[in-house]
Amino acid sequence: MYLLPTLNFVLAVGGLALGALTIALYVDYFIYKGKYFQDRVKEAMWPVVTLTTIGTVALTLLYSEYFKFIPCSLCWLQRIAIYPQALLVLLAFRNQDTRNFPLYGIGLSIFGLIVAIYQYIYQLVPPAVREGGFAPCLIDGSNADCAVKVINEFGFVTFPLLSAITFAFLIVVYLYMRRN
Repeated sequence: MYLLPTLNFVLAVGGLALGALTIALYVDYFIYKGKYFQDRVKEAMWPVVTLTTIGTVALTLLYSEYFKFIPCSLCWLQRIAIYPQALLVLLAFRNQDTRNFPLYGIGLSIFGLIVAIYQYIYQLVPPAVREGGFAPCLIDGSNADCAVKVINEFGFVTFPLLSAITFAFLIVVYLYMRRN
C-alpha cells in the first residue's frame, strides 16, 4: 500500500513544522507577551483550532478504520482527550466562547499531552527494559502494544510525538484565546 508511507512522511514533516510553530508561539506568549503573534492568532484562532481538532480525529479514524491499526490503551486515552474538543470547538465557535471553552480545551490537552509524552518515552525504552517491568503499558485486553510504532519517520517521529506536538499547540492557542 503506497499511500501509507507517503501519508506517514507528510504527517511527520507537518508535525515537525507544527512543533517549530508551537515553540515560536510559546516563546512569544511567555517571553514577549504576545507581541509578535497575538494579532495573527486572534484572526485565525477559530479555523486553526477547528481544523486541528477535527483533522486529528479524522486522521486517527483513518489509521484505525481504513488502515486497520488497532489503537492501544494509551492511544485511546489520547483520543479521549481530543475527540470531545472537536465537538466543543464547534459549539464554542457558534457562541464565540473564548472565556470558558479554552479552559476545557487546556484541561483535556494537558491530559492528552501527559499521556502522549508517557507513550513516547515508553516507545524509546529498549524492549528488554520494558519487559522487566519499567513503565508498564496499560492492559486493555486488546492485542495492541503501546510500543508499536505505526509511524516511525526520521528515526524519532512517531504517533505519540505527533500527538504531543498537537496537544502542546492546542494549549498555546487556547492560552492566546484566553488572553483575547
